Amino acid sequence: MRTVPAVLAAALLVLLPLAAAADDQPAVPAVLAMLAAAPEQPEEYKASVALHVRMRVFPWIRITLHGDSWYKRPGLYRFVFRGVPVIARAFSDMKYDLGDPSHWEERYAIAYAPESTAEVPVLRLTPKTPVLVKQLDVTLDAAHGRILKAVWSRGDGGLITLVQTYTPVGTHAYVAKQTAKIDLPRMKADLEADYENFVTTEASVGAAP
Repeated sequence: MRTVPAVLAAALLVLLPLAAAADDQPAVPAVLAMLAAAPEQPEEYKASVALHVRMRVFPWIRITLHGDSWYKRPGLYRFVFRGVPVIARAFSDMKYDLGDPSHWEERYAIAYAPESTAEVPVLRLTPKTPVLVKQLDVTLDAAHGRILKAVWSRGDGGLITLVQTYTPVGTHAYVAKQTAKIDLPRMKADLEADYENFVTTEASVGAAP
């Protein structure tokens, strides 16, 4: 997406227990290293995708788009959809990037969010340079090094929530579903992306636009 990539981005809500004592959680650099080196995460792949879009403001679009997606480690997604009607043209070619955890500390001040626990760690990323996003809270599966949820809080009061569900494919875990709830001053929408037909052959992945 161009505006919405940041949406599926660059992400449903559950109440998390009270934060555990800081001593129960590993140091932030150790968590970042775990994410960057997660063995279950594939290097790159191609998949077919069905994107279900429901706008909650005018023009009240409700549509399902079909196309292809490409993923490249550590977190870059690219989408190309086919047969997109003019009214949904903004979704025809989009991408977003969750970034490389090994480089997050270069751009963000990182600490545990108040709701973080040892079992369900939540990292709070605060940009070191003022930007529209005030903070990004990332919920992790500590045992497998997966990003389960990302919540972008913006200075204009906007909120974007992304949730990811994984499925095993061989020795890796692929993102099989993403849901995003967008609450911005000028855009309110619900998105759901379903992935299947994962392909890792060099010829297919190398065809990414």
